[in-house]
Amino acid sequence: MQQRYQISVQGRVQGVGFRPFVVRTASKLNLSGWVRNIRQSVLMEVQGELEQTESFLLQLQSDAPPAARIEQLTVKQVDLLHGGGFKIMDSSGESEGAVSISPDSGICTACKNELFSADNRRYHYPFISCTQCGPRYSILKALPFDRNNTTLNAFPMCAECLQEYQTSNDRRFHAQGINCAKCGPQISYVTPQGERLAEKEAALARTICDLKAGKILAIKGLSGFHLVLDATNHEAVLRLRHRKKRPAKPFALMYPQLSMVAADCRMNEQEKLLLSSEIAPIILLENRYSNLSLSPAIAPDNPYLGVMLPYTPLHQLICRAVNKPLVVSSANRSGEPVCCDNEQAFEQLRSLVDGFIMHDREIYQGLDDSIVKFVNNEPMLLRRARGYVPDYLPLKKEFPAIMALGGQLKNSIALSKGKRLYISQYIGDLENIAAVERHQKVKDIMQRLFAVQPDLVACDLHPDYVTTHLAKESALPVVAVQHHLAHLYAAMVEHQLKEQAFAVVWDGNGYGQDGSLWGGEFIAVDGEKVHRVATFLPFKLPGGSAAITEPRRVAIALLYEVYGEELLAAQRINALSPFTLSTLKQLLKMLCNNINSPLTSSVGRLFDGLSSLLNFVQINSFEGEAAMRVEFAAQSESDKGVYDLPIDFSVTPNIIDWRPMLSAVIDDINHHIPPAVIAKRFHNSAAEVILHIAQHYAVPQVLLTGGCFQNGLLIETTVALLEKHGIKVLWHKKIPANDAGLCVGQVRAAYNSVAD
Repeated sequence: MQQRYQISVQGRVQGVGFRPFVVRTASKLNLSGWVRNIRQSVLMEVQGELEQTESFLLQLQSDAPPAARIEQLTVKQVDLLHGGGFKIMDSSGESEGAVSISPDSGICTACKNELFSADNRRYHYPFISCTQCGPRYSILKALPFDRNNTTLNAFPMCAECLQEYQTSNDRRFHAQGINCAKCGPQISYVTPQGERLAEKEAALARTICDLKAGKILAIKGLSGFHLVLDATNHEAVLRLRHRKKRPAKPFALMYPQLSMVAADCRMNEQEKLLLSSEIAPIILLENRYSNLSLSPAIAPDNPYLGVMLPYTPLHQLICRAVNKPLVVSSANRSGEPVCCDNEQAFEQLRSLVDGFIMHDREIYQGLDDSIVKFVNNEPMLLRRARGYVPDYLPLKKEFPAIMALGGQLKNSIALSKGKRLYISQYIGDLENIAAVERHQKVKDIMQRLFAVQPDLVACDLHPDYVTTHLAKESALPVVAVQHHLAHLYAAMVEHQLKEQAFAVVWDGNGYGQDGSLWGGEFIAVDGEKVHRVATFLPFKLPGGSAAITEPRRVAIALLYEVYGEELLAAQRINALSPFTLSTLKQLLKMLCNNINSPLTSSVGRLFDGLSSLLNFVQINSFEGEAAMRVEFAAQSESDKGVYDLPIDFSVTPNIIDWRPMLSAVIDDINHHIPPAVIAKRFHNSAAEVILHIAQHYAVPQVLLTGGCFQNGLLIETTVALLEKHGIKVLWHKKIPANDAGLCVGQVRAAYNSVAD
């Protein structure tokens, strides 16, 4: 008996070869019918004998393409129709269900083999792709994911590509990104003066020659430009640092193959798998220091190398030919978003590079490379962008349409729809016009692609953040969310916690409800009730924002809180060697008279102050540098020592007094205790204070969130200590612990305000 079913499949089923898979599966089972993309999903009708239709439904879920993710499958019986064959019908703009869009995908093994097969017609073609790999989100203008809705619409298929596209047993059957050297995008080599010197294979040859000669090139990739050079050419690395005015921030490396990474870095199997996956993020790996040819200026004073493998055909061709690790760093002017447009790149980068490798495929959305660090053998996202975006987080409840604009630094945007929370790519610091414009563009694209018109907008409580002003200009109801509460709610969303949570929220600083700068918080949530349970004893930041970039100012502020006007006494001078007497007197005057010296409870600033006192970093050349040096120093130590951090439980919030710890640190410095030992004791003490407060409130589970919990050693020390005492610890893995995660928590807080 024949049956006919209409089947709706929702999930990640566009841009992953799902329709070709459906056609092949149906044809093998002698089923008739059709399949088509509709705006958010795939719709099909299949007709045949009962046994075959049931087998089809099973195979639809068990044998789907590797990149597909079926989230909902709806089946209903419909009337039989006459006619045979199974075909792909034209797509429809109809809306049905929630939206899932495929992230950009690194080159697959089959395409890689073709790329280097001399007898293949796509041999050495830098834009080879198929149904399983290539650009997706970065070229998408509208849904459904069809060629005419992408930037590849500018490249009509040649006869050979069209034949492959229409042949059901071809692996490029209905591959929307199909192209070749005859009809697809092409590369060209352009000088900083604007002269086009070479195209196609000649441009590739010149690129390889220039890199071997030590030149710095701007290369347009999948979702943005990179600055690229030979990582073994020390002079070239120093030249790039000089041109970019980037004295110490690490550069990422791209290795030709995994075996070369294994020779230079320590890796576990999970790291190898993720590095080689279609996501292809940058992974922070422990440097073996075995490759003496690598420039020491790549990651100075840093035990990690940020490593990725070549994830596009163009990168594959370049890396294999050069056969050395390459510096591959996001191409942008300092503080601005990654360049993704040819004209913009030429304008902004020509003073930094010796040549450009451009191509004529438009990048509709710029995305940085994602960054991952493994902590306790689990991947932790530090930057969420290419390969992860636009995947969503599931929500426990139906949410209204809420747009959260994030914070000022490490900005990302979040948009809720039903039980899904869509998170944008990392946008960056909103400190310049270019970044704000990118923020606005990303927001508009998200609203259009996900078909969401927000009912309200959420932002940070800080009155002077750009996003706060943008929220107020939106003509929508605004929910302002306290910074650290947003961090807490972000952790709750990630870990699917409904009503109750106890969180340690440590970061550089965020605007508190009392107008001071918070950053060392213990916050409990029970339904609608929020309690600031404990915090660190506040101290002053002389110069305000200047103290954030100058850890030495923080050191003076901490010492002032402990020693007061005795700070300049002879016995204290040993701990103040980096400072001139005139500077000390000037800063002390600011502290004594409360001149531009706001109060903070920030643990991030405590890390900075310690870094200064240990003479690691006096002035940050990049955000987090001072704190990172404390972490890296402590990693080499096994010392079990702990400094005293007394807690006053008689006041609300409880106050953690860091002053006895600082006095002990100064004593250790004066007794010539190695800085690494002091740094390790500092980490031990931080974990101990978390344990003491968790035990005092008898909490079974603790969340770790905020920028300080990008510190792998701090997480691992805390987890080991608390789990030893039966307390479960959760930390961020899917969204960054830093301010890029604020938008997630802002959505949850805004939902709470509506639900109330």
